[in-house]
Amino acid sequence: MDANQYKQMKEHGNVLDFATLNDTRKVLAQRGQADLADLVTRILSNGKIDKPRLHNAPLEHFSDFYRVSLAAEDVAAIVSVLFDYETEVVDINPSAAELIDRWNNLNELLNR
Repeated sequence: MDANQYKQMKEHGNVLDFATLNDTRKVLAQRGQADLADLVTRILSNGKIDKPRLHNAPLEHFSDFYRVSLAAEDVAAIVSVLFDYETEVVDINPSAAELIDRWNNLNELLNR
């Protein structure tokens, strides 16, 4: 995969970054949503997109992106849990809004 293909996939595909997935997994686990957390763990284990050969951080997992292949119902369930989380912590953790925005964008992509 060349750099242009990689960039297009990251921007237009059903793709999320490592931090988003890792934070989501933590929230789901904290909320007692083990089945959903396991789905995210599987993405982190099996969905990594190979970086182009000349990537500036080839071994850094924080710059990794993952293909998300979940059913629309699972994404909607994750969004619902994250929405509840956001309403509770937005005052102390503004990044919760960014987390739900990323999943909402994915949800919209899957429902097209």
